[in-house]
Amino acid sequence: MIIGIDASRALRARRTGTERYSLEITRHLLHLPEAAEHTWRLYADREPPADLLPERTPGAAEPNVCWRVLPGRRLWTHRALGSEVTRDRPDVLFVPAHVLPLVMPPSRLPPSVVTVHDLGYHLFPDSHTRSQRLYLHAGTRWSVAAARAVIAVSQSTA
Repeated sequence: MIIGIDASRALRARRTGTERYSLEITRHLLHLPEAAEHTWRLYADREPPADLLPERTPGAAEPNVCWRVLPGRRLWTHRALGSEVTRDRPDVLFVPAHVLPLVMPPSRLPPSVVTVHDLGYHLFPDSHTRSQRLYLHAGTRWSVAAARAVIAVSQSTA
C-alpha cells in the first residue's frame, strides 16, 4: 500500500503543538512493525533536513520512504498537494496538521484521514481575524466532510 502523508508542517523550524504532533506521529507510523510492508510518500513544500526521518522503515529490505517536494507557497495544500495526490494517487492520504486539499469533485481525492486539532477559531473568535475564521471554518468543514476518518485530539474538538 502507498501511504501519503502531508509532512509539510513537520518541517517548520519553529514547531508549535500542531507541528510537533505532525513530526512525532509520522515518526511513530514509520516505526510500526507493519511499516516495512508499505511505501511511504512524504509530501513537503521545502527540502527536508537529511536526518529528519529514515529512508527505510525498520525491517524493510530496501528504501520505502520517499519525499515529494512540491513547489509553491501560497495555498500550497490546495494547489500543489491537491494536484499531486490526484495525479499520482496514494492508496490513502493522511493530513496530520492541516486541512485536506480542496479538490473537486471530492471523489478525486484518495481515501483520506485528517486530524482536527482544535476549534479555537469557533470558541475564541476574537483571537482570529475574520478572514482567518472564515478560512478555518470552511477548511475544517471541508476536511471533515471529505475525509474517510477524522482524528480529534482534544475533548473540545470531539
